[in-house]
Amino acid sequence: MAEKNIQITYNPLSGFKSFFHMITGIVSMMISWYFNQSVLWAIFHYIFGIPYLIYCLLLGRFKDGAFIEILSSYF
Repeated sequence: MAEKNIQITYNPLSGFKSFFHMITGIVSMMISWYFNQSVLWAIFHYIFGIPYLIYCLLLGRFKDGAFIEILSSYF
């Protein structure tokens, strides 16, 4: 009978990465809804959160405190 070797590894940063992806995704989804009012775009921007936030920064959508205004519109 063949012997099976199982190796279990633990990555302590995996929880932080998933939490960071969730937070950036939620912020991206909120910003996407603020500008587009589309559920499909919001889902798409949730999946690609960090590139969308960089895109918004490059377009200048967060000038003059607009980021705080966007977030405060939800809370």
